[in-house]
Amino acid sequence: MRGISCNSNLLSHLPVEEAIDALAEFGYDGIDVCLELAPPFYPVPTPHMSPDDDAKKRDQVRKRAESAGMAITALNAHTNLSARDPDARQENVDFVAGSLQLAADLGCSLVVTGAGGKDAYGYEQWFFDWGIDSLQQLAPIAERLGITLAIECGSPLGCLVHGIESSHKVLSAEGLESIELLFDTGHFTIRGGPPVKAFETFKGRIAHVHVKDAVGDAENIAFPPFGEGEVDFDSIFATMAAAGYDGYIAVEYEAFAWDFPRDHKVVLPKEKAFLEPLIAKHWK
Repeated sequence: MRGISCNSNLLSHLPVEEAIDALAEFGYDGIDVCLELAPPFYPVPTPHMSPDDDAKKRDQVRKRAESAGMAITALNAHTNLSARDPDARQENVDFVAGSLQLAADLGCSLVVTGAGGKDAYGYEQWFFDWGIDSLQQLAPIAERLGITLAIECGSPLGCLVHGIESSHKVLSAEGLESIELLFDTGHFTIRGGPPVKAFETFKGRIAHVHVKDAVGDAENIAFPPFGEGEVDFDSIFATMAAAGYDGYIAVEYEAFAWDFPRDHKVVLPKEKAFLEPLIAKHWK
């Protein structure tokens, strides 16, 4: 296991350079940089970077991470790749394509996105066809740039990819052999699980791991701080270690959307302290 990273959305009140410094200060090994424009929770974090950032900004961020000893472990670029409107869908494809180039310029090897969601009125297979077509456009761009593109399952209703069956449907599509999976402990616990079975099923194609606690179901979700939900981290980490997972584990603290504490000076050390004994236990 390479180390502990953190989704930068918790630090959206800081410029990305200061977010890097804050994570380094609290002993994190990497940062997952948030690019997302409209995540499905409130308050909406301000994206830390954009595919529109110029070469000067890219170079500045890359050098700041290097000087802080921080890896840029992933770019989170979720958007709706299965949008019904073809113009909106193409705009979203272009956003992910730009994120892939941004990753290459930052020295980051991974971009995480989602397949998107279906409308309440709509035949599900149409949305799968649109999402797969979008990914088929993006896969050769990622391969040319040497970037891994990973799909994340989501647990809320409407998420097209939300569990083992739907993940397999996308990952087994023609032309998507290079696409990998982002494993999220919270989402798989809520709707995609059981999470241990999910990890074992896709262990050969899991590029990155988000860790967060979770409670509820697809219609009634909360992602509280570690230890206040229903995720069985001990069993999941045992499975990950036994499978030889050697990537980063990224804290994804979205608890602020449910009015849990959001002061990063309190949250960052507390979340890390929860993970460290589990990591020490399973990755000896």
